[in-house]
Parts: sequence; structure tokens; C-alpha cells
Amino acid sequence: MHRAKLDPQMIDVLEIQEKRSLSLAQIDNTSVAEVRDLYTRERAYWNADPPALASVEEFWIDGPVGDIKIRRYLPNNNQTLPCLIYLHGGGFMMGNLDTHDRIMRVLAIESKLGVVGVDYHLAPEYRFPTALNETLAVIEYLESHGNTLGIDGTRLALGGDSAGANLAVSATQTVHTASSSRIHCLLLYYGAFGLRNSESRRRFGDSDDGMSEEDLKYYENCYLRTADDMHDPRYNVLAGDVSRLPSAFIGAAEYDPLLDDSLALKKHMDATGVSSQLRIYSGVLHGFLHYGRILDKAGHALTEGANFLHRAFR
Repeated sequence: MHRAKLDPQMIDVLEIQEKRSLSLAQIDNTSVAEVRDLYTRERAYWNADPPALASVEEFWIDGPVGDIKIRRYLPNNNQTLPCLIYLHGGGFMMGNLDTHDRIMRVLAIESKLGVVGVDYHLAPEYRFPTALNETLAVIEYLESHGNTLGIDGTRLALGGDSAGANLAVSATQTVHTASSSRIHCLLLYYGAFGLRNSESRRRFGDSDDGMSEEDLKYYENCYLRTADDMHDPRYNVLAGDVSRLPSAFIGAAEYDPLLDDSLALKKHMDATGVSSQLRIYSGVLHGFLHYGRILDKAGHALTEGANFLHRAFR
């Protein structure tokens, strides 16, 4: 990526990363534990001094491979709220509730919804479709027990960024096979939806954002069990039944190898008559939502997504 094309604040972000010696370059020569530690330390800087909410609390629920930790964010304690289930990004093999804490807090405050973050088990220890099955378990738990958490389990949205956006679409397609109304809407930021030979993958991605072609293959090899999983519609969600999806907000980054995935999802939704809003944020890289401390477009993207959620449940 030629930095002269980037938003000046995005360049500031990259310079901060370089000064702190935090880069995901050479990821395929680094152990999984080291990659996760580097990612967590890098995100800690951007999650400092988070905005306050009325209530932030963690719970453990039963899951298909063990207990699942969830974190519930409430902007107020005075009523039972609709809820966004948020699935963090990180290539399916890194990230946690802390790495995406600020994002979830901002979404809760600005949407006036409850937010539940999911600390799904990571690859390669837990490969596809473990994270998907855990997402389904969280949906079922909130539908049955949400009222005990201040959540209206009949009014759920799914959302996420990158790998989390993939999980959000996949889980929605799965649950809507039986009932088309369980998930009210989707909030999807720079998702990986199944394209493998797109123009954006050829043009964008390098060590600045940890999204080179080698990085993308590394994440996929960690997550998938066999090459056949690449074609499974629970992973390649563009090959699934897009007509089963509810309305969606799709946020994309201009200089992101996954840009064409968002464009393709929008095209598929349009073709099947499903309502969606696409916003492409100029001059930014994959993962830009994290940098709200100094990157205005991160705040704009979260605000637009939160406004979409608020209107959807109004």
C-alpha cells in the first residue's frame, strides 16, 4: 500500500504502531501464542481509557466444547433492551473481549442497545465450525435467558468485524433455515465472506495491516480443517442462501483486500431483494475501527452502524 493514498490520520496510526514496534509482519514464521500476544498488546493501546457504561459484566454459559465467556454491556439499567451480539475479528485465531472492548462500548452507547461480546474458542486449537457452533449457542442462550441479563431475547441483532462478520452472516443463515425472524438485522464491518480471487485481494494488503496474501492463507489454514471447508456455505457465506438474511449495514475500508467481499455481499443482497446499506470509508485500512483514539473515520463508522441499529429497533 502506498501510504500517500491514505487518510493522514491513518498514517499517524501506522507511525504509532512502528514506534511501539508492533507489527504482524512475518506472521507465518511466528508461533500462534506469539501472534496472539502481539495482537493483544497492540490492541491494548487503542482500548485505553474506554467510555463508561451503566453496566459491564461477564458471564459464562455452556457451549459445545466447554464454557463460553460473554461480556454484556448495558447503556442503562432501567429497561430490558434489544441486543447486538458482537463477534470479534482476528482471523479466527486471535482476539478476545478485551481487544474489541472499546468498539463494543461505543456501539452500546450510541445505539442505546445492549451488546453481548462473545469470547469464542480460537483456531487452530478449535477449528471450523467450532466458533460458529458457539455463536449459535449464545443466540439460543439469550433467546431463553436474556431477560435475566437485561436483554430482550426476542429482539437480537448479530454483528462483527472481519472474521466476526463472517460468523455473523453464517450464524444468521443457519438459524434462519428454521425461522426467518430470529435475527432482526446485521452489522458487518470489513467481513471475509468467501471471495478468494478478487481484485481487491490482488491490489491491497501488506505488513501495514497484516493482510498480505500470505497472512490471509495463514489465517485460513489455521481455521479450516480441510480444503473442502473452503466451499462450505457456512464459511463461504456468499455461496449460502443470502435471501435468508435480514437487513444489514455493511461497512468497508477503501484499501482492504476484503473490500470486494463487502461489495459482493451487497450485490447478492440487492439481487435477492434484501435491504442493505453499504458504506466504504475512504483512505483507511482493514481493522480501522480500532483506532478511534485518533482516527475520526473509526468513530464515524461506529456511529453510522449504531444509528442503523437504533433505527432498526425503534
